[in-house]
Amino acid sequence: MDFFDLTKREAPFSSYQEYTDHLFACVDKQLSAYIDGLMRLFASDSGGFKNVLYPDIEVARDLCEKHLLDFRTKDSGEEEQPELSDELPNELAALFGELAEVTEEEEPEKTLSVEELLAYIDHRASLTEVPLPLYRLCRKLDFSPFTTFCFACAILSSTQTNYASVFQVVNQNGNQAAPSIESAARVYYGEDFTITGSYSQMSLALEQLQPVLALQINGAMPFSTLVSPDKRVIDFLFGAHPLRIDENYTRFFSRLTDQEELDPFLANGGVLDALRIAYKDGTRIFSLFGDDGSGRKFTIRHFCKEQEMDCVSINCAKLFVYDFRFVEQALWAAARECILTDACICLDNLGYREDEKDKFFGYMDLAFGKFTQQKLTVFTVSKEKLPMKQITDLDFAQLELPTPSFSEREKVWQHYAKPYVLNADVDLTELATKFLFTPGKIRDALRQGRSLASMNQFIDIPRSILFQSCNNQMSHELTQKATRIPANFGWDDIVMNPDQRLALKNACDQLIYRKKVYEEWNYIKKYPYGRGLSVLLFGAPGTGKSMCAQVIAHEMNLELYRVDLSKVVDKYVGETEKAISMIFREAKKCNVVLFFDECDTLFAKRSDDGGSNQSSNNNKTALLLQEVEGYDGVSVLATNYKHNIDPAFFRRMKFIVEFQFPDPDTREMLWRTTIPKTTPLAEDVDIRFLAERFEFVGGNIKNCILNAAFLAAADPEAEGEVHMKHYLQAIKYEFVKTGKVFTRADFEPYASLVL
Repeated sequence: MDFFDLTKREAPFSSYQEYTDHLFACVDKQLSAYIDGLMRLFASDSGGFKNVLYPDIEVARDLCEKHLLDFRTKDSGEEEQPELSDELPNELAALFGELAEVTEEEEPEKTLSVEELLAYIDHRASLTEVPLPLYRLCRKLDFSPFTTFCFACAILSSTQTNYASVFQVVNQNGNQAAPSIESAARVYYGEDFTITGSYSQMSLALEQLQPVLALQINGAMPFSTLVSPDKRVIDFLFGAHPLRIDENYTRFFSRLTDQEELDPFLANGGVLDALRIAYKDGTRIFSLFGDDGSGRKFTIRHFCKEQEMDCVSINCAKLFVYDFRFVEQALWAAARECILTDACICLDNLGYREDEKDKFFGYMDLAFGKFTQQKLTVFTVSKEKLPMKQITDLDFAQLELPTPSFSEREKVWQHYAKPYVLNADVDLTELATKFLFTPGKIRDALRQGRSLASMNQFIDIPRSILFQSCNNQMSHELTQKATRIPANFGWDDIVMNPDQRLALKNACDQLIYRKKVYEEWNYIKKYPYGRGLSVLLFGAPGTGKSMCAQVIAHEMNLELYRVDLSKVVDKYVGETEKAISMIFREAKKCNVVLFFDECDTLFAKRSDDGGSNQSSNNNKTALLLQEVEGYDGVSVLATNYKHNIDPAFFRRMKFIVEFQFPDPDTREMLWRTTIPKTTPLAEDVDIRFLAERFEFVGGNIKNCILNAAFLAAADPEAEGEVHMKHYLQAIKYEFVKTGKVFTRADFEPYASLVL
């Protein structure tokens, strides 16, 4: 009888179990035959391990025979027949013996070669419609018959513990419980095995198994490499969750695609069209860049859904901090995930500092090499445009996902706002106009708006809450470089001379009437660049420059961000310029007021002394000039030292306002407006005297007023009022703090109250 039922050659396998049973039975048959040969070898004293291995050989051979008997019984569909009793009558035993001889003569058993057995299995598997993960993987990697056999041997050793003793015998090594490439070849070819005759197939098997098995190849003895699938491969072939990411790399890998329904493509649809065309033309490396929420991964999800493939994402910001050996192994594991699950790869969170440029380029080149070697489609996702030509010589397509146009933003607001109840004062067109958001940020703003409204016990989402959530979408990078300042002061809160006030009101008018002038009167045709508002404030410390920035933001109903210069300037070449560009780019999206206090530290005069440091400073100044002029929002710059600023800035500033030292009348107004109206002033307080006698700027006056209030609160004799002596004492402290020399005459006729 045939080893396999050849009458079923054109019948598909009924299940994955039936397929694997046939494949493993083929392995058992070869193992049994090989072990029989070893037994004969050791029995004839040709071997040197008779006393050590012979008992184990018998156990191993019996195990393989038992598996073969079980398979034949299952494959034939018949129950195992009981053995004949030794106590049968002689005549009956003789009859059975004669019948057996006739049967053997009439139907001699056909012996199919291992190649024919594997071809039989492969043919039936090709007709099978039920999923066969093992067969599909072998075909996908174009395994040769020997590679398939070697892989099946390895699976048996990894999934069935009783095969450990079998392969210890086959390897003739009690420490090796898994097949090696050479021992699998000896079993496969049997008596026909020779190293030279089998070399090409063993070498091919090493090459074909490497993409899915972590082989520890010994360069000096490559065919001694043990073949042992790890848990991830076994989980894929036989586990309940074959798509689950390799547990060794869950910190870095994630599955980008899922079965959830995708939102419609409402913005940057041309990017998806370009992606389709490039893919059809054979491009397999795509670099997508754009702001957070611009739809880079959203585009990849749509593309993968169209192409019916999954996508594995790697968080490169986490992975690329490790050493080369670990990164190389992780990239290999990622490539294997793609092979197993028919997925493409997405390299996410890409970016680098200038001092890490070479390391980053090396890792990227390594990644492209490993993935393209397996003919995988590769996506890169970054905020900035990557220098792909410096990274790889391979063909690629680089696509930007810019901020959506106004009409696209309006459609996105309308789409994502459908599940929410908005207050009647919410105007989605206004939101689309004011906030240059990506689709992702629009979705997040609405979600956070709903949460904020619930916290404030609103049934619907009012305009004020939605504006707050929109301002909260400011990028993490910007909030690290700049600090939000509450703009609580208006025109009534600031004291300045009429010329200063008029200049600042005219500055604000340029924003209020910008649409009328540039769009309705078509000034944009003649002035396409520099439509923003830039204001330079200079004067002595404490004269109100910072407060003025708050007034501008308050009157324009805009958020105010003070740039932290200590966090902008970076010692690494190019990083300061990156930070400056990022600040203006992110500010543009939320239309905020940027306030550069003590700007002379950044906007310093340029020189040509030839030094590298000075050249770098010149570059920073030039970049700042360009960014300020190109920013469509409001830039407010303040300095105490006008003469330190590069002269080119004065030409580029729309308005320059000098904050002069206040005269007595202005100082009196500062005292009276800065003291809260609820302050319990005693009758002896002489505001005019304080203004005329002490030449303070607004900042000093503010300090004196606050300190006097605390002195009065702590004075048991004050009877709950702020007296003249408290203000004089506070002024004395201010003199000491600023290092100013004072005498008794400075406080007359009230010197007795303080000295």
